[in-house]
Amino acid sequence: MPKKRIKRYILLVVGIAAVISAVMITSGLHAKYVRKVSLNGSVEFASELAKNVTLNESKAKIQNSGRYELLKSEKVIENSYKVMPGVNIPKDPQITITDKTGIPSYLYVKVEEKTIPNTVRYSLCSHWQKVVDNVYVYTGDDFNSPINIIEKDTLYVSQKYNGENFGLKFTAYLYQKIGDETAEQTYDRASNES
Repeated sequence: MPKKRIKRYILLVVGIAAVISAVMITSGLHAKYVRKVSLNGSVEFASELAKNVTLNESKAKIQNSGRYELLKSEKVIENSYKVMPGVNIPKDPQITITDKTGIPSYLYVKVEEKTIPNTVRYSLCSHWQKVVDNVYVYTGDDFNSPINIIEKDTLYVSQKYNGENFGLKFTAYLYQKIGDETAEQTYDRASNES
């Protein structure tokens, strides 16, 4: 009988040890899994929301008449113009997003004006809604086509234009939306983190 008790005792000890080992391994795996999820969350937040985001425009070529023609097949990141009174300027900045992921995000454009006179005017396309002073959020849902910024791709120049130097700069941002953030909240959070 003592041999049976010893065997049972050994089996009980081995069984308890096996259960404790299984619990330790499982809790270790669980802890590792939790860390991995946390890491993936932060990586996902910082990861690319799209394969590529570009902002460019067609090259503007001056004609003998002093008017400009846009060469749609040639893309540049900047154009310079000789501006004449009463001669409108074609300008077609576009944002192109390649392979946007399903991660919820907002597309913004920042418009910086440098001493634009009252004699030069333009409007943004209707799919841009103001978020803060000079930042607008895209309200459309087509990310498969280039997204226009300026309505009718035109800067309107008055006959009263008097030769003032001016500049117009666009910057695009694609920021991840977290939870039920509004476009304003996402921009405020993400731009302060940058």
